[in-house]
Amino acid sequence: MLTIAMLLAALRRGASLNPERLKHVPKGWQVAAPSAADADVVEQRQLGHPANMVGVPAVSLCRHGYPQAVLQDPGAHKFGAGMLRLTCPHLCEAVDAWEAEGAVRALSAELLAEDANRDALRKVNERHAVTRKSMVQGEALARAEARLGADTVRRVLDSGITGLTPSKLDDVKCLHAQLADELLSRDNAVGKKVLEGLEARGVDPTGSEKCGEQCSGCVDGWRYTPRKNKQKLRATRARHKKLRELSLAGYATSFGPGRPLEPGVAASLEK
Repeated sequence: MLTIAMLLAALRRGASLNPERLKHVPKGWQVAAPSAADADVVEQRQLGHPANMVGVPAVSLCRHGYPQAVLQDPGAHKFGAGMLRLTCPHLCEAVDAWEAEGAVRALSAELLAEDANRDALRKVNERHAVTRKSMVQGEALARAEARLGADTVRRVLDSGITGLTPSKLDDVKCLHAQLADELLSRDNAVGKKVLEGLEARGVDPTGSEKCGEQCSGCVDGWRYTPRKNKQKLRATRARHKKLRELSLAGYATSFGPGRPLEPGVAASLEK
């Protein structure tokens, strides 16, 4: 039966941005191509920066119909292990608070003591490795190898969820990533336990009456910005300022051609 949230999400989705990008997403994910409205919500109101979006949950749990997580292109811009992101401010706030209480260590000890959960995590890691290799090919692969070296790129491609070493099955690493993976795949045992744990803590995974104010763009409404997002935004602004200064001084940057930068300076701007 269609829920109000499902209808809202369908109306918001409209024409997808680039459904062709989904052809590189292998089986095991339950995602839909994001619409321009999805991208606007995620990048402008939830994260505050570009997200290289490939997919959003095919069915969002959000009562307001907004995306709660995104599947990202690991080969876009700067290659890396990150391939998904929990974007829902309501869920991010709840998970941040839980992790601050030691939830990563506690859930790792509780869940990964069981063979079934370790096997489930192994399968999640395999799915992430297969997905990276499917999505990072051709020019994107060559660009990554030129910048990082073929060995480093291969290790990243082979890694599990959020860069987890495939054989390391005693650490859930990040509840945000596990929950995002569950929302995007419906096949993550640890992510399901995170959802159950949030509900046990009194958090409604579908949202609250007020949490939709941030995603709707309400100027004076409820909002939550994770501390690490604030730090990242400050670092990004500082890096862009430095790039502009170097460009004006005649050096080659993303703002235009010029004299080559010294290796040490170039490396510092890659961080």
